Amino acid sequence: MKRVIRVVTHWGLLFHIYFSMSGFVLTLLFAVTGLTLNHQDFGAGEPVVTTSSIDVPAELLSRGGETIVAPWLKGKLDLKTPLSDYREDEQQIQATFAAPGHRIVVTIDRSARTAEVENETRGLLGRLDDLHKGFDSGPVWYWVIDISAVLLTISALTGIMTLIGLRHRRVSGFVFGGLGFATLVVIYLVFVPQ
Repeated sequence: MKRVIRVVTHWGLLFHIYFSMSGFVLTLLFAVTGLTLNHQDFGAGEPVVTTSSIDVPAELLSRGGETIVAPWLKGKLDLKTPLSDYREDEQQIQATFAAPGHRIVVTIDRSARTAEVENETRGLLGRLDDLHKGFDSGPVWYWVIDISAVLLTISALTGIMTLIGLRHRRVSGFVFGGLGFATLVVIYLVFVPQ
């Protein structure tokens, strides 16, 4: 039995070290952005909104459609940001181009043949906060978030495996782990609205 514990501890420690180190930067990113998301009053991610207007050719409005209007707007406004939402009716067309930390909403008034362009940027912290949430960040970033969750899970489980093999710290480690878990349950039950 001692040999099994030694083998489990050895491999648990190896995996713990390497998975923890590979996820260290991601852990730091999600820890810092978790703090900034929880404290919007830091002020560094406050939105800066600018508006402008452009003229829209009548022929563009008569043809309409996402595949025609969106590329024209991207060219006219020199946008690299992807289209995230498009709505069209008889009075107006609205196109939203969004990426982490900034958003451009273009509202075209068909009868006036003009478009109001609202550009909102939220700086570096706003961008990092959106990355934390996976907001307008694309499918590849969703994978980064999932991989981060897997790395943190493996790191936690291999840490527990390592603790099993530390004879002198095993009991105190599990006591503190249990107290941490119990504290979270109490906080949830007492302070979180149900």
